Amino acid sequence: MNIQEKDATDSPSTTLESNKSASSIQQIEAREWLTYLYSGHTCATKRDEFITWLNHNEENRHAFSQSQKVWQTLGMTDSAVRWIEQHASQNSEPSTFTRSKSRLITSASMLAAMAASIALLVVNGVFTTTNSLEITQPPTAFTSSIGENRHITLNDGTDVTLAGNSSILVVINRNERRVNLRKGSAYFDVTHDPSRVFTVTAQHTEVRVRGTAFEVKRSLNNSLKVSVKRGLVDVADLPEQEDQSEHILQLRPNEQLRADINGGFISPITQFNPETEFAWLNERLIYDNVALKNVIMDINRYVKKPVVILDESIKELPITASLTFAQIEPMLAALASAYSIRLTHEDTRSILTKE
Repeated sequence: MNIQEKDATDSPSTTLESNKSASSIQQIEAREWLTYLYSGHTCATKRDEFITWLNHNEENRHAFSQSQKVWQTLGMTDSAVRWIEQHASQNSEPSTFTRSKSRLITSASMLAAMAASIALLVVNGVFTTTNSLEITQPPTAFTSSIGENRHITLNDGTDVTLAGNSSILVVINRNERRVNLRKGSAYFDVTHDPSRVFTVTAQHTEVRVRGTAFEVKRSLNNSLKVSVKRGLVDVADLPEQEDQSEHILQLRPNEQLRADINGGFISPITQFNPETEFAWLNERLIYDNVALKNVIMDINRYVKKPVVILDESIKELPITASLTFAQIEPMLAALASAYSIRLTHEDTRSILTKE
């Protein structure tokens, strides 16, 4: 996409026509690039070509900015429709795409999907027309429902298992691999990549690895627990102010560390039993003298009707138990019988009190 340079001997009228022609070419090129970049099927080589074209001159940047505004305001253009038709014919069964162009243009669902994508891209500032172009990928959210674990493979090959009722935000691109644990618990089996650190952040704590396996778990009081199964893991206490330095501890296999809501390390590094700690990955919960409040926190990830402890005096009661997810309901009744706890069922919750 090269713009022709005008001849110095051109007359004013010729120059004017040339400028109009150049402007028209730039607008066409801008629309073509806009259609391609919003298609969702870009590649690194073509994005680099776009950066080169965009930074060729101010006119290209202006043309692209104007086309983007028009698309944002009016929606799908003819070139977008043509791209969709071409892509459909190349990548899908012929019988799947039999709609005419007029039906495609008037498709409410297609227009809505395109408009939503464009709005998201514009709001997140995907295209920055300065000296260089940065394509900012918005985080991808993954959540798990109450009652089951969810297994995810990220686009770098990392495997993630979310415990029930958990949520993460993920950004992975050519320069970085970042995850934010918003709630619950997640187990990461990270693909080794010496060029990109894999980080998991929760509140003021950040876990940094290059290729290992570990769990990060948020508790009821927003404290954090990091447990390592394989490899080396750095855990950093993120400073609240720029003039403060990080406090970093390194964990080895079968080592564990706890941090409070502000990122401060609650206790020294301790050893743990991986068969017990990671039992939930195999849909089992195992406890050895664990406080009742922590047992109930785990149970509530896998029961539709939450369990609530209304008596402070039993929250720290040490519990020893082993059960599968399917055995949670009868286990609650057994707890009530074995530990002198009263279990009361209501329409929307189950209540534990001291008997």
